[in-house]
Amino acid sequence: MNPEPLSESTQKEKISLELPQGAWKETKPPKIRGALILVAVLLIFNLAQNLAYFLGSMASIMRSSRWELFTNPNSPEFHPQWKLVLIFDAMTATLILCWNIVTLVFFFRKKRGFPRLIAISIPIIFLLTLAGHFLSGLIPAVAGSAAYAKEETALIIKFIGLHIWVPYFLLSKRVEKTFVC
Repeated sequence: MNPEPLSESTQKEKISLELPQGAWKETKPPKIRGALILVAVLLIFNLAQNLAYFLGSMASIMRSSRWELFTNPNSPEFHPQWKLVLIFDAMTATLILCWNIVTLVFFFRKKRGFPRLIAISIPIIFLLTLAGHFLSGLIPAVAGSAAYAKEETALIIKFIGLHIWVPYFLLSKRVEKTFVC
């Protein structure tokens, strides 16, 4: 009636305690592929575009001659809404540029919060752009320009894109599997 020593175990027990090699390996999220490659390219393109817009918006405030041209009541280019438009443009350009950088970091680090962040960002950025367009339209010289009319077309395209990308980021299986860190 001598029991088996504890240090020894049967061959069957040894096999059941061992796990396959794959279980010990760290599972990596899938690589960025498919439509996510397009997203990466668009995020980088938007960063460059937003940086240029940021620098342009800040230039109108930093250069006192231009600021004076639009905001001085004695200037021929004066309109009371110019201050509001210039300050709003500079603030939104700063916010969107910072947001774009955060979004890029989340995207390339495959952070779990990226899909929700981008799904919230797209409508907010659209609303900020729409508000800026509306404020610019309060200035008759801007409202009558060809560039202002082109912005309306761009807003329509952004509105359609918003309704494509937000559901993609919230419902896509690829997005769900890729952003897990």
